[in-house]
Amino acid sequence: MAYEAEGRQIAKEIFEKGGKLLEVRLESKSPCKIVLVCEREEFTTPNNFIFQFGYSGSGPDCFHAFLQASGFTTTKEQVETAKEGDVFKP
Repeated sequence: MAYEAEGRQIAKEIFEKGGKLLEVRLESKSPCKIVLVCEREEFTTPNNFIFQFGYSGSGPDCFHAFLQASGFTTTKEQVETAKEGDVFKP
């Protein structure tokens, strides 16, 4: 449950810096690289970031909570089965 709370907190921080999240691009799985495209700014997650995709576990749980808090309707299963090149939109 702590991972989900962290994901929601990160969503709040991203919103305050960059505005509404418009798109999420999953660029690579190993090392994990996720691009967050916001209204005012674009963020690229660092290699050691807590968000992950493509398997079931705490990293995808946190990422799913982040997406939900950002207004995305992406399911947990979509995060767990996601692959490089996938794009999520609200």
